[in-house]
Amino acid sequence: MNDTPAPTSETSILENAQFKQLHDAAAAAAAEPDLHERVRELTARALHERRLALQNMSEIVGAITSGVGSGLAARGGEMKDGLKQAMAGIDDAVSSAAQAASYALQEAAAQGKAFKDNELKASLEQLRDLETQLVDSLKQTASQSGGKLKEELGYLSDHLKHSGSRTGEQVREALQQLAGGVKAGSEAGRAGLSESASTATARLSQVASGILAALSDSLKRQSERLRS
Repeated sequence: MNDTPAPTSETSILENAQFKQLHDAAAAAAAEPDLHERVRELTARALHERRLALQNMSEIVGAITSGVGSGLAARGGEMKDGLKQAMAGIDDAVSSAAQAASYALQEAAAQGKAFKDNELKASLEQLRDLETQLVDSLKQTASQSGGKLKEELGYLSDHLKHSGSRTGEQVREALQQLAGGVKAGSEAGRAGLSESASTATARLSQVASGILAALSDSLKRQSERLRS
């Protein structure tokens, strides 16, 4: 049984092989008692190698969840509990990657890196959209699967959509820190910063504030939709 999701046209032959390896490693992890931790490590390594590339999120989530599903089916394991553990491991890894990415942005600003507004905005929007991307990736994998795997992945994606994830919590905290903490640090230490550092920090604060406002509006609309 091989439920590895079909690759996109942009995915290279090398990447296909890497995702197949990820699928097989996840299938093997399904036989281990520490499934959550094994999946967290697999996801963290994949995200690190790809520098949290959103265009690869669907492939990473798909390879791991379908791999775990294959492994559980092969050994007659409990599909629901196993996939729940796997998704928790993925969520933990993506959450940690989001935190690391936000720290990297703050550190770059403190060191005076000259941000281009479009690049900075893209980085912050990438953070903002991580939870949505995680849920969408799970839904996409469910649509490409069948049987019990399709059913349980669909349930997990609906659950994450309505209850939220650790990734979402980390993203909101990271953006708040960027919008508030960086701005405060800029104002307090502007006199002691070089001109380039001061400019970079101010730009980061400005763009982060805009992204946070957009995030708050998005969360408000989501809350209203769930209450309706």
